[in-house]
This record gives sequence, C-alpha cells and structure tokens, in this order.
Amino acid sequence: MNSRFVKPRYDVYEMKFEELVITLVLAMGTCFVIGLIFYENLVLAAIMSLAGILYIPYRKKEQLRRKKEVLTIQFKDALYFLSVALSAGKSLETAMMDTYKTMLGIYPDKNSDIIKELEIINHRIHMNEPIEKIFYDFAERSKIEDIKSFADVIMISKRAGGNLIEVIKNTSDTIREKVEIQNEIETLISGKKFEQKILSIFPFVLVIFLKSSGSGYLDPLMTDAFGRIIMTIALAMILTGLLIGRKITNIEV
Repeated sequence: MNSRFVKPRYDVYEMKFEELVITLVLAMGTCFVIGLIFYENLVLAAIMSLAGILYIPYRKKEQLRRKKEVLTIQFKDALYFLSVALSAGKSLETAMMDTYKTMLGIYPDKNSDIIKELEIINHRIHMNEPIEKIFYDFAERSKIEDIKSFADVIMISKRAGGNLIEVIKNTSDTIREKVEIQNEIETLISGKKFEQKILSIFPFVLVIFLKSSGSGYLDPLMTDAFGRIIMTIALAMILTGLLIGRKITNIEV
C-alpha cells in the first residue's frame, strides 16, 4: 500500500530521536539542578537526575493530547466545507474530494493529520467502501469523542435514510460550539495558569534565597540524614501540589 494511505495511529506518540534526546537532557538536567538545590550533594543530585526519565511518558501523553486537540479543530473545518459542498448539490464522493482540495489550501502541509485522513477517506471511497465504515474506523483510531459521535450519527443516518447534509451541518455546529467554549475557558483560566507557574518556581527560589543569605538557616537540613528526609518530604509535597494544580486547570468540555 502507498505510504500516504497507511492509517495513522493516535494512541501512541512516537518521539523522534532528536526530540527524545533533547527532552531527556532537559528533564534530567532540571532534576539534577533541583537535587543540588535541595540536597547540596552531587551524588544525590545525580541519582535524582534519573527521575527525569519518568518525564518521557508524561511528555508523550501531553503531545498526544495536543495532537488530538488540533485534529478536532481540523475535523471541524473539514465538516464545514463538506456541508458546503453537499449543499451545492454535489455527490458525497465529489464533496469529499472538494473538501480535500479546500483543506489543502488551508493546511498546505501534506503531513498534517487531517490532510492524511482526507486522502485515506477519498482513497477508500474510490475503493467503494461504505462511508459509515470509513468514518467509524477513523473514530476508532483517533479516540476523539466528537469524531466517534459523528461516525455513529452517519451510521444511523445511512440506515434510517436521514438527511446527510443536515447531519453533517449539525455535527459541525456542535463541534464548533465545543471548541469555542473550550477556547473561552482557556482564556478565563490563562491568568490562573500563569500564577500557578510562578508559584511552582517560588519554593525553589525561596530555598536558593535562604542559602545565599549566609545565615546558615538551612544548614541542619543539608548536613544530616534527618534533615534530608525533611527536604525530601518538602520536595514531594511541592511536586504533588504542582500535579494537583495542573489537573485542576486542565478543564475539558
């Protein structure tokens, strides 16, 4: 099969070698610096730097989430142009091809996900595969609720003989409204997210400030085992707070 028609997967994020190396170096380097700040011990800092490896799965998950968000917006645009083409009286096959050409003008990069998917959809339509099967397969691979809902509606509409143009238009409007609501929420909480980033840095700045003051206030926490246990507990609490904060500000519609 032509490589252009290989079905992309959206449940696994494959990091390029350069991205993997850069991400790993930055994550391990950050953990090493944090280790030096909290323990003032090169060995402990080096051991702590290994925790940076745990950031890789999180990075992949975040990249997948962003990839799906972009694909949802692109799919919304594709449905709009598809409904326009169908409203002009064109057949589904011609409308899908027109949608592909229009979307190619908006997203000229042929490696963008929606362009790849439209190529696959048009290719499978020309192979006389049922449209509902094509979209259902797309929904299964994308794991995106909006696309899954659209595939279900298409399947029901084809079986019951519903108005395909109206179905596509209504679905496009629904997805657009969800995207607009999501954007409004992001705008409203953007200030809180910025505050969270500042607060996440503040504990480390405070520790550095106390050390640089020359008062020796933190010396007992850096020189014996019990002090390092306390610093470890403090660090764990800070990281837990960061995770909870990110979860609270990550609102999905």
